[in-house]
Amino acid sequence: MSELTLEQRLDYLEESNEALKMQNRVLATAFRGMLRALPSDVAQDVIESIQIAFDDEVAQLQYEGSPHEELFYDMTYAFFREKQ
Repeated sequence: MSELTLEQRLDYLEESNEALKMQNRVLATAFRGMLRALPSDVAQDVIESIQIAFDDEVAQLQYEGSPHEELFYDMTYAFFREKQ
């Protein structure tokens, strides 16, 4: 019986993980759509501002000794790499 419970938990975690991935994809798509609607010089300023904010957040995570610092950095890099 406990094996079934473990399997059910894993199924739930997998479904939750997929839902979070899709939510992030929706937000990234909306963000890219908003950037496309801006004049190119304004969009570039927005991207630079966001990159600075992300750098500040990485610095804060480093200062706090957060175990999520590397994950945040990797996801930030992946997001901006996808835009190029």
